[in-house]
Amino acid sequence: MKKYLFLFLMMCCAFESHAIEPKGKYISQSGELLFRFVADSLYIDIAQSQRNLSAFKLVKSKQSTEETIAYNAFESYLNNGQVTYREVLIRVTQQKDKEFLLEYFGKDKDRDYNSNERYNIKFVE
Repeated sequence: MKKYLFLFLMMCCAFESHAIEPKGKYISQSGELLFRFVADSLYIDIAQSQRNLSAFKLVKSKQSTEETIAYNAFESYLNNGQVTYREVLIRVTQQKDKEFLLEYFGKDKDRDYNSNERYNIKFVE
């Protein structure tokens, strides 16, 4: 009996938790931006023209919970002809089924100040 109980407990622990994992394409509430989660990357495009705005390498942060995933996001871009790297915090919180709140915290590459941006995103594909 103890063996079966031990086996049952091991099987329960072996199942993954139901933490959120956004994958696929999501569109912002305004319809202007397209967010593509692919493997460990996030691509942000203009929805109408599919022109790429940003690409981030995502690394899960220890600040993640079951409802929210926090990422240390890394982006490389050209600044005055030199490759420059920046790190920002991206937090994704599930609102409803396949609807998320994406929050962005960090220094913007196009401006000289830090920005906080929030987007309600909805699954499209």
